[in-house]
Amino acid sequence: MDKQSVKNKRLESRRDFIKGKVFGGVLGALSLPFFSFADDSFSRKELIRSLRNIEGQIDWNKVQKEFTIGKSKYYFNSGSNGPSPKVVVEEVVKNIRSSADKALNKHSKLKSVRQKIAYFLNVPVKQIGLTNNATEGMNIAAHSIPLSAGDEVILSRDEHIGGAAPWIALQESKGIQIKLVDLDPTGKKNLAIIKKAISAKTKVLVLSHVTCTSGLVLPIKQIVKFCRKKGIYSCIDGAQSVGMISVDLADLQPDIYTASGHKWLFGPEGTGILYMSSKLIEETNPIFAGAYTDAKFDLNSLTLEFKKSADRYEFGTRNTSIVLGLGTAIDFISDIGIDAIESRGKELATYFKEQISVLNGIELITPQDPQCTAAIVTIRIPGENVTERCNRLVREKRIQIRGIYENNLNAMRLSFAIFNTKAELDYVVKELKKEVK
Repeated sequence: MDKQSVKNKRLESRRDFIKGKVFGGVLGALSLPFFSFADDSFSRKELIRSLRNIEGQIDWNKVQKEFTIGKSKYYFNSGSNGPSPKVVVEEVVKNIRSSADKALNKHSKLKSVRQKIAYFLNVPVKQIGLTNNATEGMNIAAHSIPLSAGDEVILSRDEHIGGAAPWIALQESKGIQIKLVDLDPTGKKNLAIIKKAISAKTKVLVLSHVTCTSGLVLPIKQIVKFCRKKGIYSCIDGAQSVGMISVDLADLQPDIYTASGHKWLFGPEGTGILYMSSKLIEETNPIFAGAYTDAKFDLNSLTLEFKKSADRYEFGTRNTSIVLGLGTAIDFISDIGIDAIESRGKELATYFKEQISVLNGIELITPQDPQCTAAIVTIRIPGENVTERCNRLVREKRIQIRGIYENNLNAMRLSFAIFNTKAELDYVVKELKKEVK
């Protein structure tokens, strides 16, 4: 078997595991998960079984019961803050209690979480670092990539403040130039738009994999490939993609990819993921120094050598309890299967689009093309200010959605997660119908 065949077979095996295809009714295989950690055993296998019907397929009603958010409101805002399932909450609480009882430094336990993330994203573990959120990862990117006065950084007008602000801040400190581009809201022309925007001065391209505004899915693989050809650094904001759609970083090959643990991964707040290419790790040093950034340190001889791995950004004492909760969230996502999750999100989004398409007075901002959209739908209703409308919907109807103010859209975003149901969508559509009467 040649090297490419071996690689393809390995990737196929990985995808089969992550996408949930390995289950196929063969529950005995569940006793051999890729991550054989000591605390992973019986309870996790029982949870996997409990989420499936007799044919071995995911039962979304059972999945919903693993979350408690539905008991208090109709929640469609996982794009801002995804609630954690009970198993994640229990993991965090267990480790907080353990830390209180034993007062142990658990930094070494972070390795297991890095391994899970690396496997989930299909990259070597040395390229994964744990951050507090996607914004921290983007700040690391902005201060790691070598930039000089006059260098150009391209951003889209649909970027979140967390992805854009770190670069805008460099205008004054480094004298870089920011170029803003308008994306095609239909999703069909964005590769061409990006190619046209790039100039001889362009040093960095910063884009969201999935935009926080309309849920537009960008052709990141093709964009990154073009950047690599032109010698341009690609920094991708994955806050709205990791956990919602399948993300294979070995396939995408960006220079930087950041993600949040507390959105579509349903991990605790204060967790995030940083991917950094091997080339960038080798060429740069961490932007801060301290315990765990070093490969070698000796105060007496004033020796300091930095690690050549992305975990060098996990400096100092960390909140290991919540990070271990993120590891459990990755398990939870992997056990369901990211392919099944992506399909479910698109199913709910499509159902919602179909329901509102017959309502006059509601403008759909999100693309119709299924290749350019996933589990986010953004709509606009003329009249009342979007902040006032969102506040009233949650106060009077218990419907939690997010107002979209970015790019002056004055719209409302609904995020469809695995704990949402079509019955909930029917209720929201009914209430939105009243809004446009």
